[in-house]
Amino acid sequence: MTVDAQSKLPRLGTTIFTEMTALAQQHGAINISQGFPDILPPQGLVDAAIRALQNGVHQYAPMAGRMDLRDWICRHHAQRHGAQYDPVRECTIGAGASSLLFAAIQAFVRTGDQVVIQTPAYDLYSPAVTLAGGQITEVPLLTADGTWHLDALLDAIHPDTKLVILNTPHNPTGTVCPPGFLDALAEHLEGNKTLILSDEVYGPIVHDGTDEVSLAQHPALRDRGITFGSFGKLLQVTGWKIGWAAGPPSLTAELRKVHQYDVFSTGAPLQAALANFLPTKEGKDHLDGLPKMYQRKRDRLLAGLKGTSWKWTPAAGGFFQVLDARNLIDGNDGHWAREWTRTHGVATIPMSAFYTPHTPQLRVCFAKENATLDAAIERLRHIASDHAH
Repeated sequence: MTVDAQSKLPRLGTTIFTEMTALAQQHGAINISQGFPDILPPQGLVDAAIRALQNGVHQYAPMAGRMDLRDWICRHHAQRHGAQYDPVRECTIGAGASSLLFAAIQAFVRTGDQVVIQTPAYDLYSPAVTLAGGQITEVPLLTADGTWHLDALLDAIHPDTKLVILNTPHNPTGTVCPPGFLDALAEHLEGNKTLILSDEVYGPIVHDGTDEVSLAQHPALRDRGITFGSFGKLLQVTGWKIGWAAGPPSLTAELRKVHQYDVFSTGAPLQAALANFLPTKEGKDHLDGLPKMYQRKRDRLLAGLKGTSWKWTPAAGGFFQVLDARNLIDGNDGHWAREWTRTHGVATIPMSAFYTPHTPQLRVCFAKENATLDAAIERLRHIASDHAH
């Protein structure tokens, strides 16, 4: 008997991240495509995880997460953003920020609800909205001069707009929400019931003295939204899949209704390790040092490509850099990203996987050990010399 399992996401296949990582493995290529560091996590965190395992922390963590870890998250927001969150009612830990973003979208979006997404966008948002029955309105993230397009966002939001999804520092562009943007958004939303989800998984990773921007900093928006963070991104442990969501009690309660039947709880010994490591001096020093560490990585990459035909605007935050290939190729950046993985041994992400860029562009991850970065730079330089017009 043949079962007709009609797809709810008929236009989607395997994600570009999975595809390019598999292609890199197949051809022995350096993988600067998928957003994971090959930098070792702090030794104190590893030691704390070993202790948790040895001390018998093997059973379910609480559905909302360990209380001591939720306490740390709320102190983190208070110290960095001046935001007071209650760890009991306003903070939830999940299997990475992605699982909590997905849960929030399922909790709040109903059939026909309008959801505004800035593009290019992290590829989780649109499928999650589609699965919830929502209607997606895409607006350009950037203007022609590369600044955040406030007017495009505000023009798309009307009184019945259910949800707006923000992301800063932004993946994949490496841009950061500019000063005044949230003020203008808050003013525009006065009288509306529109909710906001703010994906801030790269959090404090900002470069060149750029200010960190968080929904949590803005009282008018904080009361109508949830902010999401990731320990994986901040501590070089993306495979641990531990993230958090912080928001007002009414929104958190709805998110947890989905979370408890989706993930329920995650990584009890890893939560214990995080709760024990983060308050230490090593934990604080690590987080304080993130911006400079990743800025040095970005600068190493760009210095290595200087003098080539690659073009770029330096990333303002996160650990992705967009490289413009207009002087190297015409047309399909997806074709060339795959081809260069096979022929030049370096895997990247074509920006056309996210949206239709004006010029062919590639996203590269510079959250790598210097030896990995230097090898990738050499191969990117070879591409430039082989294809320069």
